[in-house]
Parts: sequence; C-alpha cells; structure tokens
Amino acid sequence: MPRVKKSLSDSVKMQQLGVIYRLIEQFELISRIDLSKLSGFAPASITELTRQLIQAEFIMERTVQTNIVRGRPAIGLCLSPFYWRTICATLLEDSFEITLCELDDTIVKQMTFVLTPEKQQDLPHFIHQSIEHFLQQVKQESGKLLAVSVVVAGELHHKGQYLSKLGEQQYDLDLLALFQPHFSCPILINESFETWIFAESNLGSAINCHNVLFLQLDDVINMSVLIKGEPVNSARYTRMNINKVAVPPFSELHDLTNPHLSEIERHQLYHQVTHHSIYQLVDKLFPQNQLINGEQKIAFVCEQANKGNENAIKIIYHIADSVSYVLMNLINIFSSEKIIISSSLLSSKDIFLPRLQQKLKENLLLDNLAVSIATSHYAWNSHIVASAAVKKHIYNGDLLKNLKP
Repeated sequence: MPRVKKSLSDSVKMQQLGVIYRLIEQFELISRIDLSKLSGFAPASITELTRQLIQAEFIMERTVQTNIVRGRPAIGLCLSPFYWRTICATLLEDSFEITLCELDDTIVKQMTFVLTPEKQQDLPHFIHQSIEHFLQQVKQESGKLLAVSVVVAGELHHKGQYLSKLGEQQYDLDLLALFQPHFSCPILINESFETWIFAESNLGSAINCHNVLFLQLDDVINMSVLIKGEPVNSARYTRMNINKVAVPPFSELHDLTNPHLSEIERHQLYHQVTHHSIYQLVDKLFPQNQLINGEQKIAFVCEQANKGNENAIKIIYHIADSVSYVLMNLINIFSSEKIIISSSLLSSKDIFLPRLQQKLKENLLLDNLAVSIATSHYAWNSHIVASAAVKKHIYNGDLLKNLKP
C-alpha cells in the first residue's frame, strides 16, 4: 500500500508541474506570487515546483527593472529557450514535413519532402529516408530532444499507432515502429484533427470558449463537439462521424454528383460536400477545364467564385447550404456558441462564410442563441498543430515524469 500512495503522490506532483509550466507559458513572464494566486498552490509549493522546473531547464528566472518602483529588480519566471527542443512531423497525402523547434514553437530547421503517388507505394521506405536525411542536416542543432510529435492528416487504427488511411490509400502501417529506431525520446502519434482541436482550444480561435463545434471540410469530414471544454463522445475518440447524415436537396446541383450511387447514398453529406463531389461539379459546370482532381481544381472553383462566376458561386452555395443543415441540427442539440472551420474552400471565405451564417440564422430554432463562425487559426501542415501534442503531454505531466530535479 505505501508504494501505491507514493505513485499517486508522484502523479499529482507531475500534474502540478504541468499546471505551473502552462501558466508561465501563458503569461510569458510571471512572479512566484502571481503563480501562487492563479494556481491556488501554497507559496512553499510554488518555490519547490519552480525549483524543479528550473533545474530541468524548462523555465528560467529573469530580472525585471521597472521605472515606477526603485530598488531591487523583481524576479520573474519565463520559459527557457536554451535547452529542450522537439521534432514535429506532419504526414500529408502529398508531403511529409519535419520541423525542429524550440519549446516556444520557434523554428530551428524545417524540411518538406514531396510524397508522390509512386513513393506512396513504399511509404515506410520514404519515411525512413526522409527522417535520415533530416537528422543528417540537423545533427549539430538537435540539442536535447524532449519528444517527437507525429501527426497524420488521415486516419489511425483504433490501436493508435497504426496508419490505416492516408488520402485514398489504405495502410496497416506501424508508425511507432518506423520512428523508434531513430529516436530515444518519447514519440507521440496522433491524427491531425485531434491535435488541431487542442491547438485551437488552447492557443488559437477557441480560447476561452467552452461550447464549440469544430469542423474540418476537405477530402474528408471531421466533426467534434466540445461542451464545457470536453468532447461529448469520449476522451479517446474526439471525432464524430457525420458522413451518412442525409441532407435535403437545396439546389439542382444536389443530383449532379455520384449518379452511380443509390438515392439514399447520394443524399448523404459525404457525397455532397467533400472534394470528390466538388470535382464532379466543377467538371460538369466547367466542361472546358483540363485540371486533374486535386488542390488545383479546388483552387480553381474558389478563384472563379471570387471573380463573380455564377456557376462557381452555385457550387460554394451548395456546399454552404448542405453543411449549414447539419450544423443547424447540432447547434440546436448542443447549444454551441462558436463554430471553428478549417477548409480549402476558405480561399473564397467572403462568399462561403456569409452564406453559411445566413442559413444558420434563418433556420436555428434557438432564437436567443448567437453563434459566431471563426476560421482556423492554424493550417493543417503548421508545425504548431503537431507541437500542440507535446504541450498537451507537458501540461498533464506525462513528459515530466522522467526528469531529474
């Protein structure tokens, strides 16, 4: 029994260290007195906790001399940029980006490796070569690695470390086994949607907002609902599956996509608003275009909409109307106050967002509920999204367990 008690005490101490680190990061420069007030910890505890963080070189003391008060300079605490570093790796459908950065997200070295369809056929070899090349370039700069954060703009298997889908390709790839031979520090593997939510909630567009809908709308649909700062489904699975939600036809474009599907399937949200449906609409409304399916075709429809092309605007409106129908129902259920959207269609946000806001306002049942719409603060390939996973595990104390005070 005494050993169990000690383990619990250590766990609580790690969480307390995480709380103190988070406050110092938030305020950039803060005194021990203010830390005690904000955290609720006793001054003696603050002294001990900050001593451990200083010895572990996570934070440092800094003198502050003001012009208002004479005498001895005040001592404040701030993050230490001189020791710990992290590697953030983002695996996208067409690229693999690796970044060496400081704890404050300052980039030390960043490299992007193009992932062609041919290289996708031997993804393990491509990842291995990319890591090797990057480490050779930063050999003299890597310093002390706290952790490696790997985020995937795809789907992970329920086991967590296995890649199951990237773009249209299916895999059964153990990512942890690929990265472990190269690093001796902890390796964190997450879906980018999960880390994006944490980044937006703690660092970006959803700060201080606890009832939020998060929507990613691209080649996939990802949705998450936060109530009082927590996912409604579970702590393990933050993504909700709304692919098969049926949407009524709002325009003649509704029946132009996926004619090979049954009527029931064709009405599903996934087959109306994702990239593969937009490609079909572009080809039918712009038969002269010779663009291949991909980012260029999405950029084309956004560019044409921004120029006032009626057919392009019809496509944008069709997407906004269909999405607003689903959002309307979710907002009526969860009383969400804010919607955070990440989408490639935001290149024409001055058309897409006002239409979305208009349809929500027309159809919401809760007349007294004001819902704001905000765009994502961070791009999917931003190293800050990958870095958010490291911060999460510092805040909860997981990455502080093996540090020697």
